[in-house]
Order: sequence, then structure tokens, then C-alpha cells
Amino acid sequence: MSQLLVLRLSEPASWMLTDDAGLAIGPVATGTLADAAPLAALHPVVVIAPGTSITLARPELPVRGGRIAQVVPYALEELLAGEVEQFHFAIGPTDEAGRTLVAAVRRDELRGWLDQLGSAGITPRAIVPQSLCLPDNPGKIIAVLDSGQLLVRAPGELPVVLDAEPLTEAFTLAGLEGDDRHVQLQVNGPDWDESREMIEALREVAGSLELQLLPDGSLPLLAPAAARFDALSLLQGEFAPQGGWRSGWRRWRLAAALAGAALVLHVGVRGWELVQLRAEEQRLDAAIEQAAHIALPEVERIVDARAQIGQRLAGAGAADADGLLARLASVGGALQTVPGPRLATLGWRDRVLELQVIAADTTLLGRFAEALGAQGLSTEVRSTTPQADQVLAQVAIARGAPR
Repeated sequence: MSQLLVLRLSEPASWMLTDDAGLAIGPVATGTLADAAPLAALHPVVVIAPGTSITLARPELPVRGGRIAQVVPYALEELLAGEVEQFHFAIGPTDEAGRTLVAAVRRDELRGWLDQLGSAGITPRAIVPQSLCLPDNPGKIIAVLDSGQLLVRAPGELPVVLDAEPLTEAFTLAGLEGDDRHVQLQVNGPDWDESREMIEALREVAGSLELQLLPDGSLPLLAPAAARFDALSLLQGEFAPQGGWRSGWRRWRLAAALAGAALVLHVGVRGWELVQLRAEEQRLDAAIEQAAHIALPEVERIVDARAQIGQRLAGAGAADADGLLARLASVGGALQTVPGPRLATLGWRDRVLELQVIAADTTLLGRFAEALGAQGLSTEVRSTTPQADQVLAQVAIARGAPR
């Protein structure tokens, strides 16, 4: 049975030995990266990276195959706090709906992690975003409270990582409140001791709450997904692992032995490969041009598909310069100006922020909408539902005319 060392980047770091399925075969240890180095020298290392540093998205991309990396930065541009050139993009699988999983992280931050690991003599096989390590339950919302962070994964949605201070607001932003919200919350010991009353209060506002304590922290819960061979790793492209001579000596020795035999065959088939590659390039160019015609039906002539699609994506972004984070900041400002309304749920679709807002009456909702209007936003109250001594409203917030 092969063994892995699953290491979580945190302060302090934590790690444990697992089997190849990510199930613990040793205790969880904590300390510095140098403390983990002796085990790392003996086993392949999978690193779990902080989820707060990584942006996840599932864009629908107009191309497939090798050209997909050229389009990804434009597809995520509105979600990133900075220029796309500052980010590294890791590309995952495409689902049945045609959406591709993408993780974005600042290049300097990823280099910093690799430098810290390298200084301790640790060479990771993979670096997996923490949020993607949350288990998926099709019938319940999985939430983990650990070390001041709230990790949440709702069925069919991308996981999110929130600052758990203050915890009640984190519960609201994560969409854990509501009669239809069935939550499985797992909490480590220190967070339970510190926030027990607020955690128990969630029972009053959620449809159901299953509570489980994590005596060894969240690492045993996250490790199985991190250890999967198909887990999305940030080590792609320029950051792809090169492999040191100690960790890869046996594979290198086998490759060297095969290289001599392969050289003779390589010389013979080189010409045939070049012909095949040229044909494949022509096929891909034709497919890209066809995809561009579909994506840009009003454009009669496609000269440079990448540039024209990039201009269209950039133009779409210019129509709504503020992304989700800026829109949420505006909502926060309005809630400070007009105290009283509370957020029940939120959603982001087609650059429109959709909220469920609970207020004492429609007058208070009107003042909330006016406060958003003062910030240049358009607010549409799509429906209101009286509930005892309060009102539940469906509110859409966008730029320009109401949708």
C-alpha cells in the first residue's frame, strides 16, 4: 500500500500520513515545515493551500483543448482583484453543462508557498485548493468551522471560504439560514469552545443542523479529496513539478534505459509526426474559427479569433466594471446607512446580484433601495411576501436600468 504525506499550509502547519485514498494511517502533527521535512523526504507530498487566497469559477469557455488557457484569463477578469497578468490559472475538468473548473491564485503568492516548502526541503507533488477538498453531499450543505474560517459547500455549487468573524454574519453570507437549508456543520475543538452559543443559535434559523466535532481539526476531513489522482492542482504550466533526482530517481533510470531504444524509433517517425502535427494544427485552427463564428455571429470575418474574443469579453466587462465583491461592498454600505434589513440569501447571475432581504416593512425596504441608488446602483424589488411581523423581499441589484 502506497503512502502519502498530506500537508496543510497554515500557521502552524499540520500534516499526517495517509493511504493512497487519503485515509489517515497516522496521527495529525503540527509545527513548522522543517518539522515535516523528514517525512516529506520519504513520501510523496500533497499540499492543501489556503482557500482564502484562491478564486474558483466555472466559466463557459468558447474553445477546448490546448487553446483553453489563452481564453481563461479573460473569462475570469471581472472576478479578480488585480490585473490578470498577476494571476496563475489552473484548469480542471469540464462538466456536462460545458462549464470548466478554474482556480486562480496570485503568482507571487504561489511562488511564496513553493519557496517556503523548498526552503524546508519539501517538493510537493500537487497543491490543491482547500475549498475543493470539502466533501460533497447532494442532500445537505457541508460546512466546516476551523481556525477562524468557515468553509461551505452547497449541493451543485462551488465551495466558498469566508472569514468566520463575526460568525453570525458569516452564516448569513454563506446562505446557511432558511427553512430549506439543511446543514451538516463540523467544528474543531477551539472554535466550538469559543463560539458554542452562536453555533447552537443556527438551529433556530436553519431547516436542520447536524453538528460534529473535529478533535484533530479539519485535515482528516479534507485529506481524501486532496489525495485523489484527479484533484485540481495549482502546479500546472510554468509551475508544473519538475521532480528532484532523489524523489524521481527510479522513474528517471527507467526512462533513461528506454530512451536509448526509443531514439532509433524516434528518428524514423519524426517526419511522420511533423506531418500529423501540421494537420492537427490546421484542424484546431478550423475548429477555433468555427467556435468564434458561433460566439460572434454578427462578425462576418474572423481574422484573429483570440484577439476578437478577448475584445468582446473585455467589452462585456466594461459594461459592468464592478464585479461581485464591489457589489457586495455597496450592499454593506447600504445596510450601514439603513439599519434594520437583514440578508437571507444571495446569488450572482448575469452580473446581477440577487438578494432575499428581510425587513420590518416595505418602507424600510424602500429606504434600503434608495441607499443603493445613491451609490449608482439600480434596485428592483421583484416580489414581497408578508411573514408575521416582517416582509421577505426578492431584490435584484444591477448597473443601469432595472432588469
